[in-house]
Amino acid sequence: MLARASAEELRPLREVCRQADYTEHGLLEMFGPVQLPGRLGREAAHFLYLTREGRALDTLVRLFLLGVAVPRRAAAAALGEDLLEACGRWGLLERCGEAVAGLVRLLPYKGLLLATDQAERPEIARRSDQVMGITASTAALADFTLRRPVEDALDLGTGCGVQALLAAAHARRVAATDCNPRALEFARWNAQLNNRANICFIQADAFGPLGRQRFDLAVVNPPFAVSPSRRFLYRDSGERADQFCRRLVREAPERLKEGGFFQMTLDWVERAGQDWTERLASWFEGTGCDAWVLRLGRELPAHYAYLWIRDTEPGGPEEAGRLYQEWMEYFGREQIEAVSTGLIAMRRRSGRAHWLRIEEAPEGIAGPVGEWVARGFLLKDFLEETGEEALLAARLRLAPEVRLEQESEAREGRWQAVGTRIRLTGGLPWGGNLDPRLAASLARLNGRRPLRDVLVHLAVELGVERERLIGQCLPLVRDMILRGFLLPEGIPAAGEGPEGTASKAGGV
Repeated sequence: MLARASAEELRPLREVCRQADYTEHGLLEMFGPVQLPGRLGREAAHFLYLTREGRALDTLVRLFLLGVAVPRRAAAAALGEDLLEACGRWGLLERCGEAVAGLVRLLPYKGLLLATDQAERPEIARRSDQVMGITASTAALADFTLRRPVEDALDLGTGCGVQALLAAAHARRVAATDCNPRALEFARWNAQLNNRANICFIQADAFGPLGRQRFDLAVVNPPFAVSPSRRFLYRDSGERADQFCRRLVREAPERLKEGGFFQMTLDWVERAGQDWTERLASWFEGTGCDAWVLRLGRELPAHYAYLWIRDTEPGGPEEAGRLYQEWMEYFGREQIEAVSTGLIAMRRRSGRAHWLRIEEAPEGIAGPVGEWVARGFLLKDFLEETGEEALLAARLRLAPEVRLEQESEAREGRWQAVGTRIRLTGGLPWGGNLDPRLAASLARLNGRRPLRDVLVHLAVELGVERERLIGQCLPLVRDMILRGFLLPEGIPAAGEGPEGTASKAGGV
């Protein structure tokens, strides 16, 4: 385990990494936009070649990212003698004759530096309590989370502490829980490494020991794998299929303040003879929350098992074959036809009927979208509370991220438009085809004229009966508001104001 150290003692390590550009930017410059392997196997030659020059950055990457030994003199040149010795005392490095090897992985992520297990080390690979680093679900939750200022935040199942450390930048107090004592040790150490003093770490399984405490924001990247046994604490809940995730959804509202948000990553199953949307919708009944579910992907059981075994199991082909058979037999017993991956945002709200939104996520989501998630709740509230006449009286404007694209083809010696598409360039990048006649009218929506006036003007231009056109256009307008193409008065566009201001105005 890592030896305890104060933020001041760890400051030289942070500074050395910063000076060497051992950062997300530095790694992107070195490796390009590739996914670094969790275990260095066939890719070893490639990554060793890219770090062959012997710079301080090369040495730090080999020690703390790739987990390979370097000559002690190279480690001393990169770290300095005093810091090299300190890294040995803290449990980051070990001496191997005339070489030094990394015992943990240090991951730069969103301005943080995170210590996690080196999963490729034989003594770590099979440990049920190994502490994982940044995975795809880690990044998805971090980008999905609302980053508004709050008093109290909760990171449930904190692992190495990444979600808690990110929340600590905009929450006055953060509680971080995990049932894995080893994970909590890493998380505490990372809090010191990143100089975050407003996090309380608690050993707990799910919401168990939190008493009556309630939170403005609760996030969880749970052990959501639909697996036949509990081999790894970070991966497997030990509960049947997706029941652990369902339990979190059902229990979370009691831990939220009024207006508080619960956000999570998860996998859920699709069973034979059941509509997956109806099954998922039943999770939210009676929770006292509005909820938004975005499905990111879907895998058939055979490929789902293959991916998890390939990415998380350290054994050879024979063991992988045995595990694969075990997973497939489990899926058969459970009548699982597919497994979906997604994100959930829930908001506790009293006094009004609650809404549920379940849909496919748009392709191409990249980077933080918390501001757009907050706006999505405001837009759905507006639509739930606004009837036809009120909508026609609304002054709508196009969001700044809206782009109109036209496709043309050569006909009879000139270009002719054959398709018009509208899309959003930021946040949740929805897109779709659009009637070019309506596209021209959208440009007139600038927040100064009621929607009815714009539609009446369009009806005159087209020479059609206005009430019929209005009836045809309103469902499309509602969908464009829901997706964020059109914004009503009082709902700011991204960047127009802080999320806290928008939240206060809209009750998010």
